[in-house]
Amino acid sequence: MNDVILREHGESAPMRLAAAARTALLEAASDKITVVATADPERVILRTGSWVGALAVPGCTIRVQPRAPMENLFTMFSAGLPSDAWGSDAVGWAADSELVDGVAAFLLRAIDTATRRGLLHGYVTLEEDTSTIRGRLLVDQLATRPWAAAAPPCRYDEFTPDIAENRLLLCAVRQVLTWPDLPPLVRRDGLRLIQRFEGVEVTTPDQHHGEVPITRLNEHYAPALDLARKALDGITIRHLEGSQTAHAFMVDMDDLFRRWITVELSNRLWPDISVEERPQYALDVQEQWHFTPDLLLRRDQRPVLVGNVAYHLAADRRDGSDFYPLLAYSSALGLEAGLLIYAHADQAPAPEVVVRSIGTRLLCVPLRLNVPAARLAGSLDTLAELVRVVSYPRQAAFAR
Repeated sequence: MNDVILREHGESAPMRLAAAARTALLEAASDKITVVATADPERVILRTGSWVGALAVPGCTIRVQPRAPMENLFTMFSAGLPSDAWGSDAVGWAADSELVDGVAAFLLRAIDTATRRGLLHGYVTLEEDTSTIRGRLLVDQLATRPWAAAAPPCRYDEFTPDIAENRLLLCAVRQVLTWPDLPPLVRRDGLRLIQRFEGVEVTTPDQHHGEVPITRLNEHYAPALDLARKALDGITIRHLEGSQTAHAFMVDMDDLFRRWITVELSNRLWPDISVEERPQYALDVQEQWHFTPDLLLRRDQRPVLVGNVAYHLAADRRDGSDFYPLLAYSSALGLEAGLLIYAHADQAPAPEVVVRSIGTRLLCVPLRLNVPAARLAGSLDTLAELVRVVSYPRQAAFAR
């Protein structure tokens, strides 16, 4: 099987791709890798976006490499986890390791850590016919089936591990194991981990659309649930006609970068400033138009700064389209400034734009990921300090 190596937000030279491979690619990952036709019907150009990872189609494996070093990529994955619990030795990845292998090992270690003390249990309401009355006897159903008195219908609460949290984790482990080129040690750990989920129903990724609420009872599951959700968002298995199968194990860097920025700013700004992720507000008085900024920062429950997070700014967006949403958000919330944080840009925008007449400041801050981890941490500290300064009204800053 041939390997095609691509970079994120890039494109390949015209290349031959079998019809079965093109069909599998369009079916499994048309939203992740774009197939562009050429003058030669047997050659295509593959164009990548923010999704990185690997896609196996008949006769070919397409690998999309991130621009960020592996060390920084896993730092982003581990946002919200204890800082002393994760390292390259513990997880089993190296700086030059395969992305898919590293993500799989990282996810399995997170799930293993969350469930090592035993699976979380919860009460689930069940209805069944039983020879022994349990819970509440369903008299209305028994009245319509009096001949079933020997096994009357009952409704009762069962304390069981078969709950939404465990189903999500088990689904993620099973999906990781579907990757055909998984290293033997990682596959062994995954198979061993599956045995821990005895009594948990097997589900498919499309059954896990809603978020699992985090409470004090399942908060130790939170990091593993977040990683499992990210993994399921990037793993797709499609069975095509005949025996052709496509496997995709990919990660959306746009979503990963936004979530990482939210967690890092929250940790650095708390308790003076709280960070709210993707809140929804009405843009107009009639509440017909709504907007959802990536970040809203509050001081004493009052909005003080609104922000958007973009992993990549394309060259064809220098018309100000990245700033227009920020201007609308800032105006609707009555704020003096908006903040755009990005990792890469084909052409870097101006660091600050001041809007005529109203004086709203729109700040654009790069956060480079292709730097050593220590320097990246320093950049986050600088970003948090900038947020503290900008979030104060200008009048108050002058008064001081």
